[in-house]
Amino acid sequence: MKISIDVDITPEELRQFIGLPNVEKLQAEMLKRAQDYLKESTQAQYKDIVSSAMQPMMAYQSWLQKMMTGSSKEEEDDKNG
Repeated sequence: MKISIDVDITPEELRQFIGLPNVEKLQAEMLKRAQDYLKESTQAQYKDIVSSAMQPMMAYQSWLQKMMTGSSKEEEDDKNG
């Protein structure tokens, strides 16, 4: 014998039926705090990431400029020395 039962209820109704506590306010507060924390920490981390990412790019740009102008380290030493 095979019996099937279809139940059409919302997640909130199921939680109440099973006896689980309503944690919507707690979830909303935790989500708000997590978002605030990420916004604050991202600002500081973003600056560090950008500055560390810029260093290789600036070195490449300097190298490329030297290659395009034809100047080399030896020529710069001759001018300075």
